[in-house]
Amino acid sequence: MDSLTFLFGTKSWVVALVFLVVCFAVAEGTYRLSRRCAVAGSRCKDHYVYVQAMVAALLGLLLAFTVSMAVSRFEDRKEAVVDESNAIGTAFLRAALLPESEQAHAVDVFRDYLDVRLELARPDWYLKGRSEMAQKEVPLRHELWSLGVGAAQNDPGAVTAGLYLEAVNEMIDSAARRDAGLRNHVPESVLYMIMIVSLAVMGIIGYLSGITGGRSVTATLILAAVVAVVLFVIMDFDRPYRGVITVSQRSMFDLRALMEQGLPPW
Repeated sequence: MDSLTFLFGTKSWVVALVFLVVCFAVAEGTYRLSRRCAVAGSRCKDHYVYVQAMVAALLGLLLAFTVSMAVSRFEDRKEAVVDESNAIGTAFLRAALLPESEQAHAVDVFRDYLDVRLELARPDWYLKGRSEMAQKEVPLRHELWSLGVGAAQNDPGAVTAGLYLEAVNEMIDSAARRDAGLRNHVPESVLYMIMIVSLAVMGIIGYLSGITGGRSVTATLILAAVVAVVLFVIMDFDRPYRGVITVSQRSMFDLRALMEQGLPPW
C-alpha cells in the first residue's frame, strides 16, 4: 500500500472534531469582529447575504459531489471483494485439473493464500503498508502458478493445465484490481476545498449575525456539526478496513469454509 496522505492517515473522527471546533471558532471570531463595525457593515448587509447564499450553494454542490464520489468508490471496493472471491474459488476448483499427486499441495497453498488475503484486510496492514503478511503473498502466487506450469510441461498436449493457469491469472488480476481500489481515494484537494468553503460560509454567517445584532449559537453549532458529520462520512467511506463503514469480507470467509472441505469429488 502506498503511503497515506495526511487526512487519510489521520483518524476520521479526529479530523471531523477538529474541523467542527475550527468552524465554530471562525463563526465566533467573525461575529465579534463585525460587532465592532456594525454600523459600517450594515450598509452592505444585503451584499453579504447574496455572497452567503452563493457560497452556501457552492458548499452544497461540493458536498453532494464528493459524497457521490466516495459512495461510488465504496461500492467498487465491495464488488472487488466479491470478484476476487469468485476468482479464487474458480482457481481453487480448477486445481482438480492438476495431476492427482499435486492436488493436495495445491489445496494447502490456496488456503494459505486466502488466509493472507484476509489478513491483508486488517486495519494494521492498511495503515502500515507492506507487512510481513504482504511479503508472503507473492511466493504463494508463484507456487500456484508453478504448479500449473509444471503440469503443462509434463503433458504439453493437455488443455487442463491451461484452464488452471487461466484461472490463476484471473485470480492475480482480481487481487491487483482490489488493491488498486483501496488506493483510489477521493482526492485530498477536494476535501481541503470543502473545508475552505465551509469556513467561508461560517465566517459570513458569523459576520452577518454581528451586523444584524442577533445570533443563535445553537443554530451555528448545528450547522458546523452537520458539515463535520458529512465530512466524516466522506472520509470514512475511504477507510474500508478501519472505519465505521467497512467493506464486508463475508464472501471470502465463506470461501475459506468451503476450502476446508477440500476439492469436490469428480
